[in-house]
This record gives sequence, structure tokens and C-alpha cells, in this order.
Amino acid sequence: MVGCQALIWRLTKKQVRSFLLGKLILVRHGHTCLNIPGREERLRGWLDLPLDQQGLDEAAQTAERLAKYPVDAIFSSDLRRARQTAEVLRRRVKARRVSATPDLRPWNLGVFCGERVRDILPFLNLLNQQPSIAAPRGESFYQFYGRYSHRLTELLSLTLRTSGSIVAVTHVRNVLATKTIIEQGNPDHIPVKGGPPTGTLLILERQNGTWQMRLDDGHAQPELPFVALPSIPTEACA
Repeated sequence: MVGCQALIWRLTKKQVRSFLLGKLILVRHGHTCLNIPGREERLRGWLDLPLDQQGLDEAAQTAERLAKYPVDAIFSSDLRRARQTAEVLRRRVKARRVSATPDLRPWNLGVFCGERVRDILPFLNLLNQQPSIAAPRGESFYQFYGRYSHRLTELLSLTLRTSGSIVAVTHVRNVLATKTIIEQGNPDHIPVKGGPPTGTLLILERQNGTWQMRLDDGHAQPELPFVALPSIPTEACA
């Protein structure tokens, strides 16, 4: 009987320790008028687009899913679509404020922002193949990767110092880069298409000494193949 009680106590302590580990929750901002896959899709990049009605509805739905987590702080890209999403989340979870930062912006593709993706695809392919070359009036992929990976590392460090959740509202390109960053992989192999749909909520947790990432469906997915998700298979990463 004593042995059973001790086993139950050990399991309980393990469960408690697991519960107290902080989480970093990445949120892809809500839908905008340019988040339309297909031949008429246009590159968003650093365009300061607002959410459309679908995006506002998605933000409200995401906020309901987020409400089950204890949120300690909310960070956001300083672009309007991300800030609007973050504000909806903040009101629902009653966080004190949103800390906006340009480090959570997507890749700055300069003069190509706002153009139809099919019209500029050769240029986008060139920039992906030559990641040290900056887009005209923009930045190189390596500059984007360095900027975002630095901020993500800081957020992960902050997550380790809390028992609650840190939220970061960002963009699809950033989400696609996250798996490579936490695994210290090769940035040249990050997918350039696909990604989770707008409004997606993803959980990063420290397990057995490594960061694991999963969708907000309760199932750990350390090998999450974002590029294979069927919801937006041809959408450009910006």
C-alpha cells in the first residue's frame, strides 16, 4: 500500500512539474484582404494591412482557444494585422498590454510587396536561392532569419522563467522558420510555400531537454510538416 502511495506521489509530482513548465504560444495573425491563395494572391510582406472581417472573426475564435492557457505576456509584430489580432487576444485573456516589436515582422521583400505572386515568382525564387541577397528596398532572407531567430531565442528564454504562457503574434514565414530555429537546423531548407492558416495557434514546450512544437489540438508534433498542411497549399510565405 505504501509503495502504491509513493508511486502515485511520484507521478503527481511529475505531472505538477510538467504543468509548471512555461509555454511559448505562437499565433499567426488573422486573415487580410490579400490572404487569398490562387492566381490573384498578392505578397503581403511589410505592407501594413488591417484585418478584414474574416480576420476579426478568426482573432475572436483564436482568443477563445487561448483563454484556456494562463497568459503572462503578449508580444506582437508591430504590423497592423498582427497588432489587431493581439489586441483581441489581450482583451479576452485580460493581459495588461501588448508589446509590439518589428523583430516579429515577416521577411521584408521590399518593392515586391503588394505584387501578384505569380508575376514576381522568378524574383522570389532567386532570393530564396541566394539568401544573402537583399530584395530591392528590403532585406535578405538571412537578415530576416537572424532578426527573427534572435527574438525567438529571447522569448524562449523568457518562457523558461515562467510557469505560465508567453504569446507571440507573428506571420506565416516566421512560423515556418521556427522549427528550424529550435532544432538549430539549416535555414536554407525552410519551406517557401504552405504553412498553417491564419488564426492558427501553436504551442512550444520544453520536453526532455529539447523544444517541441504542436498544434493546439493536444497532440505533440515535433516533426510538424507545415508545408504539407492542406489548408493553404500554394500560399506564399509573407
